[in-house]
Amino acid sequence: MSFPVVKGVSANLDLLRAMAVLLVLTQHLCRRFNVDQVAWVPTSSLGSFGVLLFFVHTSLVLMYSLERSHLKGWPLLKNFHIRRIFRIYPLSLIAVLAALILHLDSDINGFRGLSHGPLPGKLTIFSNFLLIQNLTYAKSIVNVLWSLPFELQMYVLLPFLFIWVRRKPMFRSLIGLWIACVIAGALQPHLPGFGRLSILHFIPNFLPGVLAFALASAPWIKSFLWPVFLLALVTAFTFLPTAPMGWTLCLILGLLIPSFEEISTPWLCTIANRIATYSYGIYISHQFCIWFVSDSLGTHSLWLRVPVLIGSLILIPIVLYYGIEKPMIAVGMQIAKRESEPRVRVAAAAAS
Repeated sequence: MSFPVVKGVSANLDLLRAMAVLLVLTQHLCRRFNVDQVAWVPTSSLGSFGVLLFFVHTSLVLMYSLERSHLKGWPLLKNFHIRRIFRIYPLSLIAVLAALILHLDSDINGFRGLSHGPLPGKLTIFSNFLLIQNLTYAKSIVNVLWSLPFELQMYVLLPFLFIWVRRKPMFRSLIGLWIACVIAGALQPHLPGFGRLSILHFIPNFLPGVLAFALASAPWIKSFLWPVFLLALVTAFTFLPTAPMGWTLCLILGLLIPSFEEISTPWLCTIANRIATYSYGIYISHQFCIWFVSDSLGTHSLWLRVPVLIGSLILIPIVLYYGIEKPMIAVGMQIAKRESEPRVRVAAAAAS
């Protein structure tokens, strides 16, 4: 099995990430304003599938990131996890703090999204700060934070999967691992004492990104079909929003990602890249934007609320990216580099 050349910017992956965050945003807008269906498509599961697309995308781009590091062993693990910590936690901590300061909580008193409520207990606050809600059975104060513990827990496995994949396992071994994880995910809710291992339920959604990394093939599917393919996956899930369907669609996505030519339409690439760049900020902040226009501005006219909603959905993620996210990513990279450089120099000296 051969391996792909390490990629830099991928317009196809930008579009995948952009679509994922837009699905989450769309579902939460529809839920808050009681829109249960758009045309013939139900809206109740759009966000759930958006998160699953995030999982595939995340595992794939992180495999590329691990390869670009050119590290091995303990330096690889340390470098990877330092950078991930500085990538994930700053914005999530700000979201939790903002919710606490504003006395907001998710999905209480019949509201679909953030609304005013009492301060949660200490365990819930502690769990949300550390992003371990699924391990402590605590609710997510800002509901979109529910997915982040699973990402963090998957980060523990990804470097080991990368090391294994670099040893060139057979395709059937990779599929066999996915099938084993599907079985584990299906059994997990029914096994006593396995409640805190809910990550098992989502590993089959992460693994297709690893498969996409491992499968090197010459692209043969025309690029204009990439958006069509993604929309077909979304539509299929909305009509059968079950875990097995999610696992299957993610597998199909992972297997076919390498087969698509890169989209090159300038306007589409630009929009996808911008949304992908600010996607984490959009994911973290959009519930606050929706709360503000539907609660604080609830008595005002739509002529005011709609522009404020659109403006906040655009401006707040940009401010978060340049003010917090990007600087913290840079800090994480500097610390990770400083921690791994001595070992890299020693290894290079020994090799020479």
